[in-house]
Amino acid sequence: MNWAIIFMIASMGLFKSSNIDSLRKNFPRVEEAAIHTDSYLKQICNKKGLNLPLKNIFIQVFKDEKIMEVWGKNEGEWQLIVSYPICFIPGHLGPKIKQGDQQVPEGWYKINSINPKSEFHLSMQINYPNEADLVRSKNEKDPGGDIFIHGNCVSVGCIPIEDIPMEEFFWLTVQSIYAYPDQAIQVLMLPFDLNNESKYKKMTKQYPEYYSFWEELKSLQVYFEEFREIPNVTISPDGHYYILID
Repeated sequence: MNWAIIFMIASMGLFKSSNIDSLRKNFPRVEEAAIHTDSYLKQICNKKGLNLPLKNIFIQVFKDEKIMEVWGKNEGEWQLIVSYPICFIPGHLGPKIKQGDQQVPEGWYKINSINPKSEFHLSMQINYPNEADLVRSKNEKDPGGDIFIHGNCVSVGCIPIEDIPMEEFFWLTVQSIYAYPDQAIQVLMLPFDLNNESKYKKMTKQYPEYYSFWEELKSLQVYFEEFREIPNVTISPDGHYYILID
């Protein structure tokens, strides 16, 4: 049985939420994550007026600051649940272009699969390359792939965190995946905090080739921070991010 396929299907909402019990039963690391972190996660969520499983989760990754923010909500407002330090970000600021460049992607993504028996403890894959990445990489032989948020604190282009935080993140997220399979978990991958004006000015001067691209990403970050809503993001045929306004 191909568990990678099964859990890609599960994350896309084709399994019922009751299968989280079989997930715990069949994969010891998931059971251990649940035992180790469930009480703590309930405690921090309850302090924010939230209940598990969270109906919505949103993730922001800040590469230069090496921080991953996990936001959540049920029916009320978005709350910052926890921020995790990222162990290491390889490469330099700017998007991933091709296989082997050791770049961490930048852009608008979603979690599209989980791996409860990862070589890196536990992991969750994002859907790189998306349509924008494919346009940006059109002159390359291979844009690369297999980008994960994972444990084990090592990386050649992923988002690595320590194992215990990864257990927390995995158990928090997988509960929502099974309970609310139609709710995508969006991931905004940023080069740095684009709302930091002094840093933005410095970095766009250092990397002028990314100015237009970072302007697009900045609009997504600003939208969430100002309205506390997930932007309805679309990608144009020429690979640009736009927010659709109802």
